[in-house]
Amino acid sequence: MRRSSWSALFALAISPFLATPVLAGGKALACYQQATMPAVYKTVHERVLVKAASNRVVKTPAVYGYQNRQVLVQAERVSYRTTPAVYQTRHRKVMVRQASIGWEYRMIKGRKTLCKVKHPAVYQTVSERVQVQPASKVAVRHPAVYSTVKEKVMLQPASSHVVSTPAVYKTVSRQVMVQSAKTVWQPVRVKGCKY
Repeated sequence: MRRSSWSALFALAISPFLATPVLAGGKALACYQQATMPAVYKTVHERVLVKAASNRVVKTPAVYGYQNRQVLVQAERVSYRTTPAVYQTRHRKVMVRQASIGWEYRMIKGRKTLCKVKHPAVYQTVSERVQVQPASKVAVRHPAVYSTVKEKVMLQPASSHVVSTPAVYKTVSRQVMVQSAKTVWQPVRVKGCKY
């Protein structure tokens, strides 16, 4: 690098003399020719983004199932049953005629005789219908009636969650120019020119 700098300075210093034809034909002490120095490159490695990080929402639908449930078909109720009165036939003796004393004629030994006569009471058996038990109302309880039905129910509600995907990187290599190409004056060995 230092030699190149000196060559460049030297070229600038002698360029006025090269352009002057008066000096042509003298004894050459040193000779230089222009040369192109190629550009200098180096390989660098760098990390580049291939795919950016992203987020996506994942939705889970609700889950449904079936379960049995009891429903009321008929509510509890009370009804009344009527019990009729109970009757019985009973017999009893009743007096038809009271005991009495009276007079009556009788034939005794062929002769008409007036006699005082006692008449006993006269009874007769009669039947009558009597109520043994009065009519009544009896309460009858009817329990509630249920039935089982199958119904659709939600077992788990719908939900959503975020899934994150990290960024993807890769390492790539590339050539970068460290020094650009340049033209310099370099000393040359040619016949008739000392070096």
